[in-house]
Amino acid sequence: MDAGGKVSQPVSGAEKPAVPKKEKPKPANPTQMCWTFGPDIPTEDFFEGRSLDNMHNLYEAVDSFIFWMEQDRFLLWEAVVCREQDTPLTRRQKNVLRELLDFSDEDDERIHYIDEVPRFSEPWHVILNAIVPRLLIEPYRTYDIHHDLVCDGWRRIVTTLRKHAEGLSLPPGAQSAETVVPAELRHKLWLQSCFDALSGLGQRGNLTLEDPEQQHRIERFINSLRESKDSVAFLRLTLESLGAMVLLPAKDEPLFIALMKERLGLHSNREPIAGAL
Repeated sequence: MDAGGKVSQPVSGAEKPAVPKKEKPKPANPTQMCWTFGPDIPTEDFFEGRSLDNMHNLYEAVDSFIFWMEQDRFLLWEAVVCREQDTPLTRRQKNVLRELLDFSDEDDERIHYIDEVPRFSEPWHVILNAIVPRLLIEPYRTYDIHHDLVCDGWRRIVTTLRKHAEGLSLPPGAQSAETVVPAELRHKLWLQSCFDALSGLGQRGNLTLEDPEQQHRIERFINSLRESKDSVAFLRLTLESLGAMVLLPAKDEPLFIALMKERLGLHSNREPIAGAL
């Protein structure tokens, strides 16, 4: 797999051009690295100048982010930067750095490239927060054709973070890798993943809740809401507010409301859905 068009293999070593030794930069906070580098340090734009308004570019960005996370490349570069700045390393940073330096004869030289690729110009959580907002579709129209990334992109990213983000630095206020993304955006994306059960309604004449064979979508949707109950509660979701977030064909809207009320035992469009799940 080609991530960012650069490499397709795990870290195998460090290419370190000979440069005059300079005083190592010190972060303002001695326990936190500083992701700012001088002109003598090569860096690369993760997005390579490509606009994330383009769905193909967004898809490539998500795939590349997941690839670099799985390969511990973000973690490795953080370890390199901590070493440069004499900042304490996490256990995992120490482990990946030790593997990298096994290939080096000179521990004091700066590492400018790994597999011929320089460090990214921004830390991992800044890159992530440039990607994630682009995944949210507001409002979500069931009769539009959506890329799979819209409904499963966030889930793929979170799955990767839970497996591979241990030991990465966190910005102030974040308690975990997931929480580097603002709470409201996270919960909206979890809710959006539930909309996949309704996707397609209105795209063709026979895709309508008026067809009893399509009403199984309501059960699927409710089951998805149960799986994302924390997000339903956080967003204080009601049928009224839900109607502003997911748009169905006009003929399906009243039937959708009626079926949701029936299945959940709701008496009002303004009644909280979380309590009925």
